[in-house]
Amino acid sequence: MRILAVIAGVALMVTGIWSIANRGAGFLSIAFILGLMMVFVGVISILVYFFAPGKQLGFGWFFVEGLTTLILGSLVLANKLPTDLMVPVFFGMWILFSGILRMVASVHLALERQKSWSFTLAAGGISATFGVYAFFNPIMAFGIPLMIMVGIIFLLQGTNLLIYGVFMAKKERAKRFSKRIKPQHEEVIIMQPEQVSQT
Repeated sequence: MRILAVIAGVALMVTGIWSIANRGAGFLSIAFILGLMMVFVGVISILVYFFAPGKQLGFGWFFVEGLTTLILGSLVLANKLPTDLMVPVFFGMWILFSGILRMVASVHLALERQKSWSFTLAAGGISATFGVYAFFNPIMAFGIPLMIMVGIIFLLQGTNLLIYGVFMAKKERAKRFSKRIKPQHEEVIIMQPEQVSQT
């Protein structure tokens, strides 16, 4: 599952670079590729949630993010963003929501004493900050061109997934962890009435 998470992260990063390289194109002309990649990553994230070994505390945030990415990607594929003015707000909400989820997840990781909590917090903070910036980008005098901004958002989202995939618990380590926390049940012997009388 960690391989799938890494693949999804790399796919988003490649899409971001491709978007920046095609910064002169209109959003509608490349919306299909962006939406398709979001749906792909959303499905991968959901699969990782259900099949990843040794789920960490508060792991549900990963499922929520995957489901959100899947739904938003479906909206892009359905051409529900008819104007370029809606694009910064749409993708800004996506990365802002993901950034907040990861910042919350970093608290759970810190409680578990996971080394990845600081990377998750930093990535989440940067994502949330850029998400807020995306809301104001269209009205700023020196705003980032639309497709470059979208490309940066995909790069950040890909980096977030890549960080998670790199630090995801391996199968063997997850098994040891589950064995370590497995509760020990005491054996209870129920004696029949005849056995009680004999004693």
